[in-house]
Amino acid sequence: MQSLFSNVLSRLFSQHLPLSASRRQTLAWLVILIMRQGTVCLWRLAAHAETDAALASVQRRFYRFFQHVHLDGALTARIVVALLGLEGKPWTLTIDRTNWFFGRAAINILMIAVEWRGVGIPLLWTLLPTRGNSDTATRLELFDRLAQIFPDMRIEALIGDREFIGDAWMASLQTRNIPFVLRLKDTQLIRRDGFATRPVSILARRLERGQKLIVLQPCRLGLKPDTPPLRIIILRLQRGELLILAANTKPKAALKRYRKRWRIECLFANLKSRGFDLEATHLTNPAKLETLIACLAIAVALAAKSGAAAEATAAIAIKAHGRKAASLFALGLKTLCKALASPSPFKAERFLRQLLTRAAPQANPKPGQA
Repeated sequence: MQSLFSNVLSRLFSQHLPLSASRRQTLAWLVILIMRQGTVCLWRLAAHAETDAALASVQRRFYRFFQHVHLDGALTARIVVALLGLEGKPWTLTIDRTNWFFGRAAINILMIAVEWRGVGIPLLWTLLPTRGNSDTATRLELFDRLAQIFPDMRIEALIGDREFIGDAWMASLQTRNIPFVLRLKDTQLIRRDGFATRPVSILARRLERGQKLIVLQPCRLGLKPDTPPLRIIILRLQRGELLILAANTKPKAALKRYRKRWRIECLFANLKSRGFDLEATHLTNPAKLETLIACLAIAVALAAKSGAAAEATAAIAIKAHGRKAASLFALGLKTLCKALASPSPFKAERFLRQLLTRAAPQANPKPGQA
């Protein structure tokens, strides 16, 4: 079944990637094996490739792929968007960083993810040269690249945590007509006409737990006179902490939109401990790491789409605490691995071909269906 899937996947890659047939097949092997084995360790993956070639030969083939092929989000984003049928639809984007150490090497990834059916999907990323926060120029460069890839994209909202604030950053988003909902620090200074400049937390001093406040008057952040006017939304969380948001879009929808920020946190967990064990890689070269993340972006999209197919056939059970028993990502991995292990080549091929079309496939067709 692995060879069947790799052939179908290779044909999908041929529509978007300028790679030879051999390189496309290697990429398909990598995506499939990462999903089935839950690791990015190349020497472990090589042992599970369905081929008569010697183990050492398969390992060298994988190593040469990362040595000679450079894939980044600019190439794989088109595959993800086509696979999930996102063209022409409004996107909810989240931006965040994930980082870890391999020995003395600090790996720091700034990523933009798109939300699809409650799952965060990697869309574009860059490796930061230092282990600290990203700067405004780097973030804007990432968005400019995204705009070049998808000049007709419609952004419903960009969501970011407290790291992603700053006058120049927000003003640039305004200039690019990007709606955003960004979390502010409690100490952020705000200015309103007729009021003294003060920390935004002062406005929430009377809020009880669970209460929210939408500041009616547009506010400006900081002390610079040319900062854009924004709407401020404040919620006192049940644990007493303040959730303060700045938005240049409808303030009543800001809290609901900001809840989707958690999607990228779940995405990082799926890429790491709960999914593909990204931190186990020994790759530290930026170009090779970008290629590996490109493989994972395709794998996450395939897992999410498989999960959607399975959920359409049998809804995910809801536990007593009100949350689903399994995520769409986890369900998709199980569904896809089961399809690859099917003793019926016809059923497996049908599922895989449907998976790679725009419409979500049916995991278990009802009797009498073609």
